[in-house]
Amino acid sequence: MDETKQFKCLTDLREIISELDGFYARPTVRGQHPTLYPEVSEGRYRTVCGIRVCDYMLSEDGQWVLPDDQMGLSFSSSWQHLKSAHKMVSRVAGKNVDVYWVLSRADIPSGLSFQPDRRASKSAKGHYLLTVNERMKVSSLVEKLKWIADRMSIIKDAGEAL
Repeated sequence: MDETKQFKCLTDLREIISELDGFYARPTVRGQHPTLYPEVSEGRYRTVCGIRVCDYMLSEDGQWVLPDDQMGLSFSSSWQHLKSAHKMVSRVAGKNVDVYWVLSRADIPSGLSFQPDRRASKSAKGHYLLTVNERMKVSSLVEKLKWIADRMSIIKDAGEAL
């Protein structure tokens, strides 16, 4: 039988996660989907089926997602980066922000992988991208992102702990 643990505080959880070889986390405005965005029809943050066009490289017709190891959905892999990202999302949203996370060794669907941000800036340290490794239909990426979201854990009101 598998062992079940209950954590009394986020510090306990932080220690266990570090022992398990890390995590990927993303702050998300409460009530929004952790891997898909609300529809936006214009501008830099325009979306196609919940995927921001600035996050992934899409074909000209918007039907395909093309592989790129430096474009993808943003995740934090360190508490310091997560703290900065949470602060930024909280400031912009002006609402409660929760943190969705998955262990770094978690299975993810084929055609996707977590890649470190290779920019030379300080803000890239601890920043990972959930990238597409093979050409796929936008609808296929949406399904894979939903699959990942279904397996993510949530820390509500994580700002207090960060």
